[in-house]
Amino acid sequence: MDIIFSRQTAEELSERYVVLELEPHQVDSKILETFCVVPTEKIPLTEITMMDHWKKLHGEFVQANKDKNAKLCNDLAEHLKGKFGGDLDEFYDIVCSRFDHTEKI
Repeated sequence: MDIIFSRQTAEELSERYVVLELEPHQVDSKILETFCVVPTEKIPLTEITMMDHWKKLHGEFVQANKDKNAKLCNDLAEHLKGKFGGDLDEFYDIVCSRFDHTEKI
């Protein structure tokens, strides 16, 4: 999986590849948006027909993370793990574990 740090580049690549938003990061005083390109060969043929659905759910996951909605992130992660060739499973786990950690404090 490749990471992109430019919305414009992500939009250009999304015409030919599966490009998904990850999460923003603050670097110095600027917000750095991050995106990933999922290698086409990693996506099983059985997922292709549902790709728009999985991309929509992923977008909802990213928004739930921005909104700090732990329950929705956990619920969506259950459905998203294993999708996109499993390349984003660690991302889903990391985001959800942050909520688990903050809820225990």
